[in-house]
Amino acid sequence: MKRRTVLSRAGGVVGIAVAGSVPATGDSRGSPVATRDTYTLLDGTNHATEVVVIEGAQSGPTALVTGGIHGDEISGYRAAETVSGWDIAQGTLVVIPRANTIAIERGTREGTGGDLNRLFPPGDEPASALAQALWGAIERHDPDVYIDLHRSLGIYNVQPGYVGQAIFPTAAGPAVEHAQAVADILNDEKVPWYMPLHKYRAGDPMPESGPLIANKVGQDRDTPAYIVESTSFLLDLDTRTDWTTRAADALLARHGIERTGGR
Repeated sequence: MKRRTVLSRAGGVVGIAVAGSVPATGDSRGSPVATRDTYTLLDGTNHATEVVVIEGAQSGPTALVTGGIHGDEISGYRAAETVSGWDIAQGTLVVIPRANTIAIERGTREGTGGDLNRLFPPGDEPASALAQALWGAIERHDPDVYIDLHRSLGIYNVQPGYVGQAIFPTAAGPAVEHAQAVADILNDEKVPWYMPLHKYRAGDPMPESGPLIANKVGQDRDTPAYIVESTSFLLDLDTRTDWTTRAADALLARHGIERTGGR
């Protein structure tokens, strides 16, 4: 368990503007409160995007969550926005809700420079300015776990080529075990009995060479990382957003970060 003093690392990071720090929670009995800070990656450019840093009152692990890597995956970035409003008791929660702002504004999978989630080759430099900025945030905050929230099409291992309703882990640490545990939680709590095809599954660990940001976290940093895929197949936006948010909540809890409040 590590306590990270995030803002002390701000100096010398190119393209970052610190917006300020406010209490994330209040306690009339005088108990320690969490704090929330924000800063902007690639400030002053078309890729500018907000980073939210929530510090629990007690020391603990650090998690980093992203949404909006693909701009047409609304449930992914809506879930990340919800996570950015949470309070936590211990550790540090870093959220980049809208990673690919140009793609989100366009409502497309890609923004500029191709598919952002194919620009993170393990063992090599990220292949665009935005990819480098996102990777810089990961290096800056040095997370103990990374979670990337997506929307998928179809059903994993039922409809060929689709990845819906699955949590894909890296092979690092307990990620494979936790992916299965969280899939079970979602199936117990969220997926109705009459929708058996929509049960979440733990996907196969990501291949070593895959140029995905989560895979690069696992390969280069030996850190547990996950891609959460909730399908649009027969699910409305609110439902898949809710299920994706619950997946993030459960994965964070498995890594020692408990939500205490917030929106």
